[in-house]
Amino acid sequence: MNETHNEYNLSKIETYFNSLLENNLSDHVFVGGLPKTMGEGWTDAVMIDCDSSVFDLDAYADGIININLYAKPKSDGSKNVATMSRLEKKLNEIIDAASSETYTISRNATYGSYDTNRQWHLNVVQLNLRIYHKENNN
Repeated sequence: MNETHNEYNLSKIETYFNSLLENNLSDHVFVGGLPKTMGEGWTDAVMIDCDSSVFDLDAYADGIININLYAKPKSDGSKNVATMSRLEKKLNEIIDAASSETYTISRNATYGSYDTNRQWHLNVVQLNLRIYHKENNN
């Protein structure tokens, strides 16, 4: 990887996604992992996961970013679909409005899961990230 391709810096990518999502999608946005416990009053949380590889393709790079949307279950333990739907809808709006000379984001896939440690439901939204080299931007 060329040293001039600083836009591939994972911390820079994490910072970009954090700036898009923090206080816009949820009041509880975390990068790379969640706290050991969820706050008692929380109804949702979001984790930005940039653990996938970023592939340098010379003119640009491609990577996959996972956005984990967590919803506190209803009192009977069932999935809080209303909360999850609100998170997904807002994430779509944020992605559609995102504007950057360096990054282009598109949705790839979404799948549901359950965090047995926290006993919260989650949807994992996979995003395709295209990263353009600064020297190719006009």
